[in-house]
Amino acid sequence: MLHIKAGIRYATLYVLLVLFSFFINFPNKSDQLCGKIIDIREKVTVIEIGNAEYSMFDLDRLSLDDQICVTGNIVPLRIGSTFVINPISRWSNQRNHLGTIDVNSVEIIKKGNSLRNHLFDHVSKIDSSGWLKAFIFDHPAPISGHFTAVFISSGLIASSLLSLVRKMLGFFCFEKNRQHWISGILCLCWLIWGGSFVLSRILFTHLCRYLKVKPLARVSLVYSVLLSLYPHHIFHPALIIPLSLSLINLFGYPHFLSRMAILPLIQTLLQYRFDFLSALLFPVFRIISVFCYLFAWICIFLPKLVNTFINVCELISFKEQPIVTHFQMTGYPGICLSLIWFISVFASRISKKQLMLRLMVMLLIFQLKFSLNPFTTVTFFNVAQADSALIELPFNQGKWLIDSGRVKTSALLRANLWYRGISRLDALIISHDDSDHNGGNEMLINDFHIDNVYTEHANVHKNGFILYSLMDKKEEGSDNDNSLIHLFSINGLNYLFLGDISKEREAELIRQYPFLKADIIKLAHHGSQTSTSEELLSSFQPRLTIISADPKVYGHPHKITLKMLWQFRVPFVSTHMDGDIRISTLGNFHFVMSSAGGFGIMRTVIK
Repeated sequence: MLHIKAGIRYATLYVLLVLFSFFINFPNKSDQLCGKIIDIREKVTVIEIGNAEYSMFDLDRLSLDDQICVTGNIVPLRIGSTFVINPISRWSNQRNHLGTIDVNSVEIIKKGNSLRNHLFDHVSKIDSSGWLKAFIFDHPAPISGHFTAVFISSGLIASSLLSLVRKMLGFFCFEKNRQHWISGILCLCWLIWGGSFVLSRILFTHLCRYLKVKPLARVSLVYSVLLSLYPHHIFHPALIIPLSLSLINLFGYPHFLSRMAILPLIQTLLQYRFDFLSALLFPVFRIISVFCYLFAWICIFLPKLVNTFINVCELISFKEQPIVTHFQMTGYPGICLSLIWFISVFASRISKKQLMLRLMVMLLIFQLKFSLNPFTTVTFFNVAQADSALIELPFNQGKWLIDSGRVKTSALLRANLWYRGISRLDALIISHDDSDHNGGNEMLINDFHIDNVYTEHANVHKNGFILYSLMDKKEEGSDNDNSLIHLFSINGLNYLFLGDISKEREAELIRQYPFLKADIIKLAHHGSQTSTSEELLSSFQPRLTIISADPKVYGHPHKITLKMLWQFRVPFVSTHMDGDIRISTLGNFHFVMSSAGGFGIMRTVIK
């Protein structure tokens, strides 16, 4: 009862501090764009103005920690609607990154002369691979693997290094003196290196050891202060995971089993994937991370070792392999399952055997959630001026992906697939060799197990379901007109995927298939005026058309195309306006949903 009352009291304080932090951290609306350069990456410079960040492009003469004033226009960050949280949106929210600045001129008020500035310039000269900056300056790792995802990207190296320092000091001094030494080291690092979130969390946690308060009060105080300073990290794994593990230790639950019980839930809620291999090998990865971090600092003073350091990093940062993907769990548990999971595991003190049994039951329910889905689903992803569509057969019988969007939307496509519980694709079909249709191929090959990749005409079969490939005769000299054309039928509803074919190719399609009817057509070439002829609409008589485009790029869909659809009374939905578009089929009912909130029901008569 005392724990419950204390929890309510500290939870109330926590909420009040978070609300207060949003007021004191409200974006600065001043028209004067003056601030400090806080990060420099390839072609991108990040400036901090007040408590917000903005990106600027192609500013080569600036250095880290420069104080500058900029004249130009602020372009707010705009993220299209999707069923999942866009990784770019998640990143921008966590950093309070509000957009880009279209720079007209730059005035350097004061050149940066900090230790970080000189060190950054030195690292840039001796290493062009990006590995040194990944370890020392928290840049994205050149290879996205299990090790880099767990340690480099989450800031766990700092806590691992602190643990090593604490153990080493234990051989030379008593506990009280060791605490003082660590406090001094952390304060010095915080002042010299800047108050990053991870370093602040470690520093506040350590300093609170001096307070003579109960452990629950200490944890509540640390994370309340952190959120007052960094309110946008409220859903950041670097906050939620340490807080959850601290509470587990605080209430005396079995450490390893409790960690294995809570981490799958947290990571699938936030990132739609949990990696069992990383969790099991956590102690090994922790030792390796400290070794690599110290090796990185040695390379700064001995540049001849940089190539060896890069080889070591590439060796340990293994990519996803088919055997590795079997040790990961993907999907989104949802609020109801999450509550059931948490209550069943942590509502009362249970034995290790009971905890293991309940964890296995929850993991089984999580996997069956996707295997028991009776709907056949076709999803058109909002990947801007690009194409990507997913066909999911009922009861997890098969998953076919048609096109993979652009390189810059790869992270979003990956999040969409993981959200749907997909780590394996039965087929990847690339309609033609354009960057807006095959840009995500490398990501898919690295992060997913793919049974078959189709770039030529071939029907795709799976458990009685068929994705037909039409028009196998190629055209000379036109890559767009050689797009693979596919037809998928389910319970009387016909889907037609047209790639980027022109009106001439559409006419040839009509001549070869004069009696074909298509209920739903993914319009060719993103709704360009070079496609979607009168003959196509009058012959196939679509009931709904899908347009995957971003008007800011090429002005698609073209007004001529939209006028044509209006004349034939054919409704359309656009990924630009409606976001992700999903059509789920059960029996002769077809439910049309969009991530922007649209909903409709189509019905077919099965003969």
